[in-house]
Amino acid sequence: MLGAIIGDIVGSVYEWNNIKTKDFLFFSKRGFFTDDTVMTVAVADALLKGGAPDDFIDSMKKIGRMYPNSGYGGRFGGWLFSDDRNPYNSWGNGSAMRAAPCAWFAESLEEAEQLAERSAVVTHNHPEGIKGAQATAAAIFLARTGNSKDEIKHYIENKYGYNLSHTLDEIRPGFQFDESCQGTVPEAIIAFLESTSFEDAIRNAISLGGDSDTIAAITGSIAEARYGIPSEMITDVFTYLDDALASVINAWLDRGKPIGYVVQKSDWKTEEFSKPHTIKVDMQLSEKHYARLRFGLLPLVMEDKWFVYFEDGRICFHRSWTGYKIYEAEINKVDSNYTITELTVERDNKRYNCVDEIEAARSFQYLIVRGLLGLDVEPPNDTGDGLDVIRSWSSFGNMIL
Repeated sequence: MLGAIIGDIVGSVYEWNNIKTKDFLFFSKRGFFTDDTVMTVAVADALLKGGAPDDFIDSMKKIGRMYPNSGYGGRFGGWLFSDDRNPYNSWGNGSAMRAAPCAWFAESLEEAEQLAERSAVVTHNHPEGIKGAQATAAAIFLARTGNSKDEIKHYIENKYGYNLSHTLDEIRPGFQFDESCQGTVPEAIIAFLESTSFEDAIRNAISLGGDSDTIAAITGSIAEARYGIPSEMITDVFTYLDDALASVINAWLDRGKPIGYVVQKSDWKTEEFSKPHTIKVDMQLSEKHYARLRFGLLPLVMEDKWFVYFEDGRICFHRSWTGYKIYEAEINKVDSNYTITELTVERDNKRYNCVDEIEAARSFQYLIVRGLLGLDVEPPNDTGDGLDVIRSWSSFGNMIL
């Protein structure tokens, strides 16, 4: 689901200013979420409510109306802001760009396709509109369940009749703005098939031109299922979202439904505390900050010296080289905010040398605020030898809002 949102935000800059190259600024200050993001979140919200046709209609109208200037198409906007609950036979690509949650919610390929159809027909009940949503959901489900690109290509071509044999270099020169499923979904899938990473897939999609944000949203939703999303991109995307959208993501995670790649304790070697010590802290987090923390951090290179995961309401920090647990804190919701009031710290000086409680608390807070949330804050004063923890967060030094 976040893959679709990232594709939307990155592509938003180029929708009306097409760029026929992969060489462009990825997250731009001019980027913003559009109707692709809003409706993707609305579909997730509808599934959490039960996934009945009325749930999709209610969630789309409720959440969509919260963002009236998100760039809705003319016919969809007319439907959204009216009392009409009937579909209007659209074959637009809006049905495909919002289909990602169906693929993550489903427990089988057949269910993914059924949910995608259900999410589409409330507005896009034309056969092409339904097909675009189902093909997208099928590609995501197949990718997230370990199928190869050749297997995905074969299935989509045989089940849905899309020609996925063209190359991006063949498509790119003559490709123009097209809001139809049949004119964008095959190209978006090809952009994934030719990719080597999550970022490369998004760049492939945007380099085609056309309806850049929607093509990138569709491609990104599939690429997430295959590659996962780098932690720094997860941090970046949450800086563009608000608490209302993040609250649906938190609800999705609360229900234990996959949302893409969320770091699990089993993903890395870990050791529990040797000498745990509890201290008092005072931190408040917003809805979107809490959502970001729950995705954790998986080290990608040797310089990423931390492994972070969220489990049973607690965020845990381990040193990646040794697996030693250094920090653990429970996060509780109080009114509209989330709070951390106690922090457990390693006190075995062979694992962590800082014995100053204030310094340990400041170091933990800095790792949260700068390392995971990407906020521009200064590190705490160098008053204790625990600050090697701060300096070691090397790959996150430039993550500034």
